[in-house]
Amino acid sequence: MNAKEILIINRLKYSRQREALINLLQKESYPMTIDQIVDKLKEDKHPMNLSTVYRIVESLYEHDIIEKNYSSISNATLIQLHTPHHQHYLICQMCHKMFPIENCPMHTIIHSIEDSKHFKVISHSLEIIGICEDCQNKAQI
Repeated sequence: MNAKEILIINRLKYSRQREALINLLQKESYPMTIDQIVDKLKEDKHPMNLSTVYRIVESLYEHDIIEKNYSSISNATLIQLHTPHHQHYLICQMCHKMFPIENCPMHTIIHSIEDSKHFKVISHSLEIIGICEDCQNKAQI
């Protein structure tokens, strides 16, 4: 689905800026910080003010078009398009490269919590921080 279709389906007004931001998130395979989004948009010849990007991100978030997750390693909120199957990542502490985890390891734990504690889990996030193979080799770890 292209950016215009996403905006129409969610009854959001079309703008070149919204289209550029959605296109960028569709193109990138990993979550990005707001600063990374601003830099990439500039590289792609779609420069935007930081405040404009924040406004668009908030609007897209309110309509469940994007997801926001806080990352302690980058000390920033990471933005990515909303997908039916959420994604977790391994994050290298040294180079900050992200590696997707194929299946959510939390489902079993969540079901156990819901059953034993009578607690309805609405959302969760998981951040696993370590050192990737390349950085281990460089640092001889």
